[in-house]
Amino acid sequence: MGYEQISAEEFSRAEGVADWRVLGVHAFAVFRTGSFATGLQLVNAIGELAEAANHHPDLKLGYPSLAVHLSTHDTGSLTTADLDLARRISAAARDLGVAGDPEAVVAWE
Repeated sequence: MGYEQISAEEFSRAEGVADWRVLGVHAFAVFRTGSFATGLQLVNAIGELAEAANHHPDLKLGYPSLAVHLSTHDTGSLTTADLDLARRISAAARDLGVAGDPEAVVAWE
């Protein structure tokens, strides 16, 4: 398995995930890309990170933002795999000059 279950509190208290909010057993982030092209760049960066980690988030690309949803399907909970990928996604967004908007997080439709 290679990862451990963590609580919503453990996820939220961790460093590097200020862009993220936990709703139930899922972590969500909204990144204000400002343009569709930048959103595509972030999607591609997330795709590379997800493949490398063999852990795949759900993405909703729109204009002018990208919503990201993480959970570990095998466990039906948050895990250290989600925490690690969330940190990497936030870092990739920062590298592209894209800000997270945690106040925009709402339940996944």
